[in-house]
Order: sequence, then structure tokens, then C-alpha cells
Amino acid sequence: MEFRNERHKAAFKDAIKKMDKKDNVQMCIVYLLTADRKLWLTARMYMIDKKIPIHRVRVKRCSEHGYTLFCCAKDLALGTRLLSMNDLADKELIPPEIWRIVHIAMDIKRFGLPKEHYTGEKK
Repeated sequence: MEFRNERHKAAFKDAIKKMDKKDNVQMCIVYLLTADRKLWLTARMYMIDKKIPIHRVRVKRCSEHGYTLFCCAKDLALGTRLLSMNDLADKELIPPEIWRIVHIAMDIKRFGLPKEHYTGEKK
């Protein structure tokens, strides 16, 4: 599983320690939100019962990429349509680094986390 950087990896692993790792939607949300430090600092304050109720999260003053990640989290979790297919295909709007994160998040929602996140083992 790829991460945006080491800070993203550490924030994600720390965030999911006590969460239900079989909840693909929550793992997807946390993966996206932890990819941007400011976004995660805001979003984690909304955590209730080891879940992020994404419909309640309100972001302020986050970066353009942070807002893209937030919109993607809402779209994947709630079925909203904040980002269109055209937006996702636009390299200038969503650079390759962010596209990779979005793609991995879609994999997490569809297939779940890789085995290493359950046991601590590498594949």
C-alpha cells in the first residue's frame, strides 16, 4: 500500500489502531483524510465511537488538494457527486500524486485493507 509520504503513513497507522479494519468505508475515509495534515487535524476532531462521520465534518482553510481529498472521501462514503469524472480526469485539477491516493482509496473501499494492516506482517 502506498502513502503520500511518511507523515501520511504514520497518521494513517495511528488513526486505525483502534478502528474496525474490516469497515472498508471508514478505512477509505481515513486513508484520504490522513493524506493531508491540515485536513486530518480538522477531521479527527469529529471522530465519534472510533468512526469519522464524514457528513458532519466541516473543513476550513485547507489546501486545494486537501479539499479534493475531502470531496473524494464524501463521494466514496456517501455517494455524493462533488467530483465529476471529468474533474478526476483533469491532470491540472488533480495531479498524479493525488490521483494515486484517490485510486488507492477506491481500492480500499472495494477490496479492504491489505493483510499487513490486520496482522502487522508484510505480504
